[in-house]
Amino acid sequence: MSDNVYRDLVGALATRGGAIPALDCPQLYALLEELFDPEEAKIASQMPMNTVSIAELASSTGREPREVDRLIDGMCNKGLVIGRPRGEVEVYSLLQIMPGIFEYQFMKGEVNDRTRILARLFEDYQRVVYDLADQAVKQGTRIEAFPFARVIPVEEEISAGMEVQPYDRVSAYIESADHIAVSCCYCRHHGELLGNACDKPKEVCLSFGPGAKFNDDRGFGRLISKEEALRILDMAEKEGLVHCSSNMGKFVDFVCNCCGCHCPILQTIKSSVMPSAGAASGYVVVVEEAECMGCGECVERCHMEALALDGDLVTRDALRCIGCGLCVSTCPTGALSMDPRKDRPHTPWDRKELNAAMAAAFKLG
Repeated sequence: MSDNVYRDLVGALATRGGAIPALDCPQLYALLEELFDPEEAKIASQMPMNTVSIAELASSTGREPREVDRLIDGMCNKGLVIGRPRGEVEVYSLLQIMPGIFEYQFMKGEVNDRTRILARLFEDYQRVVYDLADQAVKQGTRIEAFPFARVIPVEEEISAGMEVQPYDRVSAYIESADHIAVSCCYCRHHGELLGNACDKPKEVCLSFGPGAKFNDDRGFGRLISKEEALRILDMAEKEGLVHCSSNMGKFVDFVCNCCGCHCPILQTIKSSVMPSAGAASGYVVVVEEAECMGCGECVERCHMEALALDGDLVTRDALRCIGCGLCVSTCPTGALSMDPRKDRPHTPWDRKELNAAMAAAFKLG
């Protein structure tokens, strides 16, 4: 019975997308058996793709509502299922394995035996995912995908007088949010649990709207004011962290402040031939050679190696620039500025448009 429920759970997770390397991956089964007990695995595999209420799930599974409520409540507390309001009713959905469940296991910043075990199991699982992707590339398989995340530039570093789209301004999302929560950076905390600590601040990941309220209610973060959110962004920029967000214009679920040493998003796009085709902003850095003193501070600050010193001048590789603006903010002479990209990446308006773009773009060949 136990083997069957976990097999069904893997199938349910596979239909939701995310990182599922193979249905017979032993590292994935070891991870899921630590995350879900058999009863949780069974009901999770029975959850529909769309959100569902306790009453609806009880009806479709033939269970008592009280039993379903107990199981779903426990999985929400464990970061396996997320709840959102739908009118007067709370509805729930099963999270993807990655991104999704992975992040929630480390957002509390806990250090104990269970988080250490989960950190190792996720590391084993991620290694399988990355190895399979590397093998596919070496065998000539071309993977095309539409980015689910994007970079938002440092607002103050966009040239004065330039039109700035609302979705290129983190402050616009902060101003319009009903709820904002801050959580521990799951990537850096995961690394710390594995003995690979980062010296950058950890309490810097922001969530917005219903997700922020859920995170506060369930202990995955704490609600903060708009003023504190702006202070966190300012600190993140000073620390050289990149604002990465969900690739939507209407609203964002999160803004993570990412380091190049632990963030999978930045690591993945950095390893590609053309990082600017990944989670880039709509801007690119421009170098004014006459103003450059060749100090190299911007080169050290660039996560994508888009800048290099050629004698006493900085050179730019536009194909590697993701338009974060961190180099501009560190330039002592004002030699760097941000200009709009001519081939500006399309930003889907909402979740529906993003999912459609991702489905249409994904190709293996």
